[in-house]
Amino acid sequence: MAVPTAKRLREYLGDRYTESDEELIDLYIDTHKFYRRLKKEVAENPLMMRHTNKAGAENLVKNPLAIELTKTVTTLNNLLKSLDLTPAQRKELNAGGDDDDDGFGKF
Repeated sequence: MAVPTAKRLREYLGDRYTESDEELIDLYIDTHKFYRRLKKEVAENPLMMRHTNKAGAENLVKNPLAIELTKTVTTLNNLLKSLDLTPAQRKELNAGGDDDDDGFGKF
């Protein structure tokens, strides 16, 4: 997995980069670091865990870290949206002003 860097994100933004993006970039880097930690923890532990409730009954429950991993992915995606870096947003930008049609857009 490629580890995102502030430099790489600034390069993706290109001439759309503004200094105000820096806070979002830092937040994305930190959140991605947390995501990688969570992903490693989830991979090393079962997805379903035994839980004993107050009544003493044992149930299988989803690993709480798996739930947090899903939330973190959503946060990462929202940060990319805020920076206009999702694939759909890049496609819209390219469709708006791309006069160099190489034919690959049809695939």
